[in-house]
Amino acid sequence: MDNDAITKEMLDDFVHVAEVELSTEEFESILAKMNDQLAVIHELTAIPLEGNLPPVIHGNPFPEEIQAPLREDVWIPFEHPEDIISQAPRTQDGYIVSPDVPHQTLE
Repeated sequence: MDNDAITKEMLDDFVHVAEVELSTEEFESILAKMNDQLAVIHELTAIPLEGNLPPVIHGNPFPEEIQAPLREDVWIPFEHPEDIISQAPRTQDGYIVSPDVPHQTLE
């Protein structure tokens, strides 16, 4: 797994699905940055850990008495959703149309 890398072909597929245009310089820069991030992930997964460590969301567990209370989820509708929809490259009947993504089984 240490030799895994994002290939130019893989990035080209991502770019195609995202329907973006990149210059050669942008493509090469993004490819290098993605592979740098992947290398960091490989370094982190190589750190030996005890098998019984519970997952944590935050690196510093705060005692419950000093935690900030959770805010209430309140839905506030946007006044003009058509303004957002109008910015999408493709729309139909008031919805954003995304490209079809063929199903692919990952190994």
